[in-house]
Amino acid sequence: MALPTRVIQAVRPQASLGVIAGAAVVAATFAATPFLIPEVSDSLTIPIGTTGLLSTAQVGTFAVASFLAGRLFRPRRRLHYGSLFLIAVATVVSAIANDFGLLVATRALAGFGLGTLTWIAWADATRFTRGLGDVAAVAPLTAAVASPVIGSLVEAGGYRWVFWALAASAVAATLLRVDFGDLPRVGRNVSKSHSNRFLLAAMLLLTLGGSSVFVFSGAAALTLHGLTPVSVAWALSINAVTGVFATRRTAARGTAWIWITGAAASALIIGTVESGALFFVAMALWGFAFWMAVPELLRLVAERSVNPSERMGDAQAAMAVGRIAGPLLGGAALSAGQFARLSAAGTAVILAGAVIVGLVEMYRLKSRTA
Repeated sequence: MALPTRVIQAVRPQASLGVIAGAAVVAATFAATPFLIPEVSDSLTIPIGTTGLLSTAQVGTFAVASFLAGRLFRPRRRLHYGSLFLIAVATVVSAIANDFGLLVATRALAGFGLGTLTWIAWADATRFTRGLGDVAAVAPLTAAVASPVIGSLVEAGGYRWVFWALAASAVAATLLRVDFGDLPRVGRNVSKSHSNRFLLAAMLLLTLGGSSVFVFSGAAALTLHGLTPVSVAWALSINAVTGVFATRRTAARGTAWIWITGAAASALIIGTVESGALFFVAMALWGFAFWMAVPELLRLVAERSVNPSERMGDAQAAMAVGRIAGPLLGGAALSAGQFARLSAAGTAVILAGAVIVGLVEMYRLKSRTA
């Protein structure tokens, strides 16, 4: 489950392999969520809407760690390796837990480590010319490698095997060297850019609407589209591969809102059109559109910041807050088995984010030409 060194090197990262591997551990953990939710629901006889609390708990502490880490710490080896150790221990307990409450608690504990590693990776990325694209590529590249493996593990041994593999990946990442350069501690020194605040709100909406659909995409594929777990794994892998292609490109100025709209269209298809082929198409489009938009949004935030790394934790926290509420929004719709209602709600929220981003991009373009 640990991202192979050759695959990491395929993106030619400028950051140290240890930092990239830490980001890969985070990405693999989140890639496993669509598989874990229906599997835990079946194994522990928990309603699928309630099982979404696993994601809510994990992403909740992720958001807290992402927001506070930059204000309390500077990237250090001890912090990096300690976060990996925390993730490994919490995930081992998740693998042996038989109580749903304990399982939720362990995912909340792991979230602290996941959020800290994410802040470290994105803050470190601002030191390099292509750093944001490199780190952005890790998530879809890891998902492309991990999704088929996770799908096979679920079919072979259930959710516990997935947790064991995720714990092993965290341990393996501690064997790689890390180097953070000399990044400053953010503290309270943040820019007063109003447009940045709107961008952070838009990023929250993007992940709120997106995660409300995506976290239940596995259930939609199995129930609505009639796919098998292995087929779902390949669809998620394709979603990741198209995301990798997107991160190796740079969105043109003023087009981030268009890519967000593409993600919204994908979310709408997933819950409203009963077609396995269109499910694959929607997942492919979503991966490309999402990862064209996110690095550009982060670049827009960085250009109006006191220093480039200043708002990276805030941006990750904003998106994490969206991921916290997303499963709740999705669970509310799915309580009645309404995949169409789920997609409609998620699409509307994503489109609201697209409107905000479009207005900010228009304002920025006018201010540059004025």
